[in-house]
Amino acid sequence: MNLRTGLAGIAATLAWLTLHSTPALADDVVLAPASEWTFNEYEDRCRATRVFGEGRDSTTLWLEQGGTEPNYNLTLIGRPLRHPYGGGVFVQFGEEPEFIRSYIALESNQGRPVLAMFGAAIVQPEDMERERDVDAPDSAFDRERATAIKTLRLRSSIPDPLELQLGSMEKPLAFLDECGARISAMLSAAGRALTGEASPPQPIDEENWLTGADYPRYLLRAQMQGRLGVRLTVNRRGKPSSCFVLESNKPQVFDDAVCLNLMKRAQFEPARDGEGNPVASYYHTTVSFVIR
Repeated sequence: MNLRTGLAGIAATLAWLTLHSTPALADDVVLAPASEWTFNEYEDRCRATRVFGEGRDSTTLWLEQGGTEPNYNLTLIGRPLRHPYGGGVFVQFGEEPEFIRSYIALESNQGRPVLAMFGAAIVQPEDMERERDVDAPDSAFDRERATAIKTLRLRSSIPDPLELQLGSMEKPLAFLDECGARISAMLSAAGRALTGEASPPQPIDEENWLTGADYPRYLLRAQMQGRLGVRLTVNRRGKPSSCFVLESNKPQVFDDAVCLNLMKRAQFEPARDGEGNPVASYYHTTVSFVIR
């Protein structure tokens, strides 16, 4: 799936985003846990939830996983996320490298500000690759670094820099890993039987899911190009119920616009099992933003 424009140009650097995302001069908002972690398993995703702070600054964090990859959908709900501005937010888990990425600003059913990010990596893959111990299993190495994280920090694009004191990440990450593996096994197998009427999800009018008008204007002005791999979970009615960005160029500034628009517009003939019954399943696609 390619999005192209008639403009000539080359990919821009991160400097434009940094220039337009200058942090506000304000005190940090630091929030301690106000609840224990709670865990929920759905047909298409797994969610770990914790509440931080009290009173008007109370903020809820959702970490969601829909498979086995080390990327998570990140959602924060609360007053500290009000009135976001600019094209990118700086995110840092513990002492991992800070990274910049796009976000979706929404409002909850209760009128609370929501900041959502599709496919955020807690442990940064490039840095992890440079430091990997060749004698250690990948899963053990990943877990060691991820469970050492105690904080989540966000700055720029929100009124005040925000820090959530996460506490131990061992239980939430263990739950998301195990639950994600179950979800992946179920949805990956859906529609793949070689007998009967089994079939994978079939896209409908895929060429209309994304258009040139969906190219973020600030990225177009900066002549920035991008490419990302996306996995949708398609429910039994042929509608996407979740979106996870599996691979993305850096910085991650196209991801959230793509997932939001795919969730709104994508339609499918649902996957079917060997008896012809509709079932939930995965659908993978690649989206390229190209300036020509």
